[in-house]
Amino acid sequence: MGVRGLTSYIAQRAEIYLKPYELHSTALVIDGDNLACNLYKDVTGSYSAFGGDYDDFYRAVVQFLQVLAECNIRPYVLMDGGYEQRKLRTVNTRLRGKITVIKKINPNASSTLFPLHLKEVFIDAVRDCGVPVMRCVFEADDELAALARKLNCPVLSYDSDFYIHNVKYIPLITLTVKVLTKQVKDKSKQKEPRDLRRNEAKHMEKRTKANKIMAGIETPSKIVSPKGNTKTYKYLDCCIYRVEHLCGRGTLSPEKLPLFAALLGNDYIARSAFRNFFASGMGKAGRSRKLKQQQKRIQVTLKWLKDETAESAMSKVLSRLKKSQRESLASQVHAAISGYSNELCHAYDFFEGHYENAFPYVEPASEEEFSEEEDLVSAEEELSEGEGEEEQVEEEEPKEEEQKGEQHEDAPDADEEEAPDEGDEEEEEEEAGEDLEVEDKTLLFPQWFLDKLYPAHLSRFFVDLLHLQKYINNPQMEHFPYPDSNELALPILNYVFSLLHYVDGEKTEPKLDEEGSPLPIQFTYLTRALRVTNVRYYKMPIEKEPAYHFEPSAPDARHLRYVFETNVPHAETEKLFTKLDELPEDLRLYFLAIIYWLHRSQHYDLLHLHALLLSLVVLRTIDVTIPAEREVKAFRKRFGKILKQERAVRDKEAAEGTKRGIKTALLELTVPDRMPHVPKSDCYLTQERLLPHFHMQEIFKKKFDLYSSTVIHGFAEFQAVVYQLQGLNSLLDFPLLNPRMNQLFCGAFVYNMYDLLRNRTDVRYHVEHFLLPDSKLMFDFYCYLYDWCAEFIPHWKAMDVDPSAVKVQQKKQLKKQRQAARKVAEKESADPNADLVKTNEPDDDFFDLNNKFCALKVA
Repeated sequence: MGVRGLTSYIAQRAEIYLKPYELHSTALVIDGDNLACNLYKDVTGSYSAFGGDYDDFYRAVVQFLQVLAECNIRPYVLMDGGYEQRKLRTVNTRLRGKITVIKKINPNASSTLFPLHLKEVFIDAVRDCGVPVMRCVFEADDELAALARKLNCPVLSYDSDFYIHNVKYIPLITLTVKVLTKQVKDKSKQKEPRDLRRNEAKHMEKRTKANKIMAGIETPSKIVSPKGNTKTYKYLDCCIYRVEHLCGRGTLSPEKLPLFAALLGNDYIARSAFRNFFASGMGKAGRSRKLKQQQKRIQVTLKWLKDETAESAMSKVLSRLKKSQRESLASQVHAAISGYSNELCHAYDFFEGHYENAFPYVEPASEEEFSEEEDLVSAEEELSEGEGEEEQVEEEEPKEEEQKGEQHEDAPDADEEEAPDEGDEEEEEEEAGEDLEVEDKTLLFPQWFLDKLYPAHLSRFFVDLLHLQKYINNPQMEHFPYPDSNELALPILNYVFSLLHYVDGEKTEPKLDEEGSPLPIQFTYLTRALRVTNVRYYKMPIEKEPAYHFEPSAPDARHLRYVFETNVPHAETEKLFTKLDELPEDLRLYFLAIIYWLHRSQHYDLLHLHALLLSLVVLRTIDVTIPAEREVKAFRKRFGKILKQERAVRDKEAAEGTKRGIKTALLELTVPDRMPHVPKSDCYLTQERLLPHFHMQEIFKKKFDLYSSTVIHGFAEFQAVVYQLQGLNSLLDFPLLNPRMNQLFCGAFVYNMYDLLRNRTDVRYHVEHFLLPDSKLMFDFYCYLYDWCAEFIPHWKAMDVDPSAVKVQQKKQLKKQRQAARKVAEKESADPNADLVKTNEPDDDFFDLNNKFCALKVA
């Protein structure tokens, strides 16, 4: 959710509010969405313009969780669910910001747009590490805090809401992901917690400004054995925050914290709602120009609340508002307060019932130590007198900051443009007002839905479809003038929506209009407007009722086949699903998405297909066989000897005329079954050849306009099809295995492969002799997959040679002919005695009679 300005406020006063902490041998509740986004930003860097490097991201998540296991930390990951009605205004504003990013895509830009399959890849990595994971119904903040209080353990996140919750909170930005080792005496007393040193606090503030979470993940290279009467343990260095650090003795009571957060503004309450209160009720927010306006507002609010009770403060806030606004604002504030003080915890019951030995570290609740409060009181007094040198932040005009904040939250111009849709939203807010009064929000959903949602089998958009009847389409990296990339997969989404409302025994009855006629059951599709930086709302009624009954406990797998029969009529559905048996089980749904995309997309050519298959072959084979390494220098340093030896062996075989082939035992297997037997030597040599293609081309750093967003758009449409098919497959209890995108798709590699093959007249020849010459098995698998797809390529797209490549080849041949003709013409017109003139040297030196200095020439 986020309390505006509080993270910066705490970071600038890290010495006061944060304490050093050694994280080890404990439970740890992790905000999954927050960790996933921050890890992705640190790992991918500038490669977010290519649609997602899921392979790098997956490895980073696995390494992070392995570091936690090294320190005997038991993590519990909670993922966000759907949006609540009261947060839709914030969602709308953030959606506009994402649309602005893709309007002018620059591969060198620092802005990050998260790829479509980010959370699904994150969940795959968490499951592979054996870590408990659960998807909440709505935002996971309240559930995270409740579980942390129940286990008496810290919360790991980077959300300012946890400065208000009564939990032990470790800001992700303070965590050093490097395993440290410490030796202590067995019966020694634990040292009292110390304060942060000045340099540590400065470092914390710098990392907050840079928004850099982890510079690198390191594990210990040496194991230190204990000596004598000592014990050794491994830990991670971080800082911890408790709510008492902000409250202090007599400064601010815990019951006033939710009101304090509401006054500052969060995702549910706009800061501008309290404009009149701050203007007339509290006066100016200080005179210091060293602090931003929001920082001043925090200081003044803390001072004011110190002498008020929660009831008196609430009444004074409401007294400064219009009567028409008081009731709605009071309900919003109470809803925010209930969120901060929620004690319901469904995660505990879920983990206990679905994981063996789910809670090995449950610490008994201990009495809070208030020995630090005297320091906190003195620190608050210092803050009231004025700001010191450590609070000198970048100077910014208060008026500009306030205007930017108001524009970000209210967006009046955009709301006026979408007045009809905004009216619909207000009506829906009134209808959903009763939902906010429900203490246990899981009661809003049927039990069969929760059984599929809690294990994170369903994506978060299922909650929005069922509860709000909305779908928020976050844009990918795509071509701005084209329609949004998800438009291609809307028929699949519409069918998913129909299944949710045509459940056996729980069919949704349509509402009636004024005349008593039934209204269509529909959902609102929020997406970007065409060629305009704005959000559009489209009503999407159910096109057709499901062809078969939908029983959630035993769903019919024929629903998947029906989607192809109705939306891809030219694909020969019967033949398609029969031929699926020839593919590995983990690739079947992925290739169904390929066929759907080939038949419905207008923004691709067959080079897109070649690039996707090459990425699949390389990631699914090499990364599983040898250690993954993406840096060229590090790869050669690590495996240089192996590469040199194997290259020498193959050069010797080539000199002797010996041709490398496939072993006789492998020839008896089908091509897909041979892939687990690919030699490591093939993987090392192929990886060395292909490593440069996993990085952004250097030319883009000088001429980023060479980057083609139209090429990316074709891949974005494909990702959208995979995403929607995954959702339908999950709802049907996985008749096919969901694809693992970390083994199939790497955005930078796919784009570079397309760019490399663009001017090749014979793509297969180039792949065999220049990309996969060191592995016959991998090349055969690539050919096998392409030939499988070739049977279903639409006839209007099927062609032997790409015409653009033919034109390029013709231009090259014409250029060579012109150069040859030019050389012939130069020879014919040349003087035949020119060579004799050049080589002939006079016996006597020339003497110029008109130059009097010529006689001085030295022989």
